Amino acid sequence: MIDEYHFDKLIIGGSIESLLCSFINNTKILILEHLRPIEVDTVQYKRSLRLLGYQKTDTIEKSEMWNRLSFVLSLNGCLLSPNIIKSHRESDNKIVTITEGNKRITYSSDELIYFDDVDDDNVFMLDWFNVRSGNNHKYKIIEDPVNKFINKIYFYRSQRVGGNSNKKDILAISEFSTKEAQMIEHAEGIARIKTLQMMKEKGIRGQSNGYDKDNRRLHYALNIEHTYRENRKTYSPIKSLGELLNLEPEKEEQWNLTKKLFRHKQITTLQGSFQLPANL
Repeated sequence: MIDEYHFDKLIIGGSIESLLCSFINNTKILILEHLRPIEVDTVQYKRSLRLLGYQKTDTIEKSEMWNRLSFVLSLNGCLLSPNIIKSHRESDNKIVTITEGNKRITYSSDELIYFDDVDDDNVFMLDWFNVRSGNNHKYKIIEDPVNKFINKIYFYRSQRVGGNSNKKDILAISEFSTKEAQMIEHAEGIARIKTLQMMKEKGIRGQSNGYDKDNRRLHYALNIEHTYRENRKTYSPIKSLGELLNLEPEKEEQWNLTKKLFRHKQITTLQGSFQLPANL
């Protein structure tokens, strides 16, 4: 038996913009490539975000909003085959997908909307570091606009298990072509050296180590540990996030669903572990 589904409109996307468009217009969406936002990126509050349970005082991270949108769209049936598509091919205005378990599902539509123009030639290269010594400073971001290699360093609250929540770890971002990202001079070890250099230039020092005989404070050397590297593809959406946030969502079914979900402040929509209150 071959499963086939036809829709009047179908969004093909994977970005936060495509998910928000699906949510606003109550339109089906199929994610063929996940285009998750960078975790440190945030969204400025707009009144339309109330429908997603956000308040004016919230710090809205794009990655959390991506999770929340995909969660809500899965619940209301707009997000098709979430997280189970292994491969796909396209022909004659149809998209044939193969899911986990080798099940074949075909989607067709009178209007296929390819929302994200993915750039396969350029990437954001993300280097993640744990900070072992060098947390006592005021900076949230350090920039080097002249260079593409490590042109931004973000200091974010550490998410390490058992770690001190007041401590900061590092995300260093480079903007490269796919070829440049593979060059040996941009290896992880060189990224660590460049990151340390940028920190020292801002006067950041390591953990305090007492005083010398002249009562001057001593410090250990800066110490950061590279944990992993990943590349995120760049893309251009049909509509920007700002344009979409200025639109008013359809409130009937969406409003009833999100009002029940997000009235509970303890709800979490962490990636891979959606948790709801037991009494919902």
